[in-house]
Amino acid sequence: MRLDTDVLVLGGGPAGTWAAIAAAGTGADVILADKGYCGTSGATASGGNNLWYLPEDPEVRDAAMAERETAGGGLTDRTWMTRVQEETYRQVNRLAGWGYRFPADEYGRERRNTLQGPEYMRRMRGRVRRSGVRILDHHPALELLTDSAGVVSGAAGLRRQEGWERYEVRAGAVVLATGGCAFLSGAFGLNIDTGDGHLMAAELGAELSGMEFSAVYGLSPAYGNHTKGLMMHYASYYEPDGTPIPLDGPGGVRGARVRLARLVAEGR
Repeated sequence: MRLDTDVLVLGGGPAGTWAAIAAAGTGADVILADKGYCGTSGATASGGNNLWYLPEDPEVRDAAMAERETAGGGLTDRTWMTRVQEETYRQVNRLAGWGYRFPADEYGRERRNTLQGPEYMRRMRGRVRRSGVRILDHHPALELLTDSAGVVSGAAGLRRQEGWERYEVRAGAVVLATGGCAFLSGAFGLNIDTGDGHLMAAELGAELSGMEFSAVYGLSPAYGNHTKGLMMHYASYYEPDGTPIPLDGPGGVRGARVRLARLVAEGR
């Protein structure tokens, strides 16, 4: 199968679906290829998502950036942090306008700092389709294609549900949104995060600054592989001697996570 398009997006998670919607919004012809089923595969679709959603208050946003700078040892860039805050605020409000229902507090105010992955990605798939994007489910990409000048001009892969036939898509632009490389963690939803996009780009000489862009390690019981954090908010934690670790102490759950991390680092 050979197709031509303006923009080819590889990956059907949050990054891929938002990229496809943005490209289609400019009037471009867009194809999105996912090695699974766009809207259900990947880490996001299997859990919850925390958002850096802050009100349009310079003081609040500056304070939030200062807190992140301290936590990150100063390895931050305020230009990027500001952009993330602004873009998150704008796009989450769009998501609400598309009908995503956020929980409300006792005063009826919506709490837009988290998303439920299954409903979020179900709605994103629907929005991608309504944007006129052609979705190729179960179409893993194996390599990037280049033109005579060596410029990336598409991708090729296999059609899993069509006898593993080869497909090629030629495009004016290619967006790699295939996720990270955390499949060996065994954590819930990460079995498909095999670094496909990173490898395909590296094969053509791309320079990488990192594979995983997070320093957060989720809490998980020793007998399981589920690292989604919401359920852990309701767990009970204890010091090695049996003393309870309160979750309502300084910093709440975040503060408790810091104390737990220190215990683990000490081998306790």
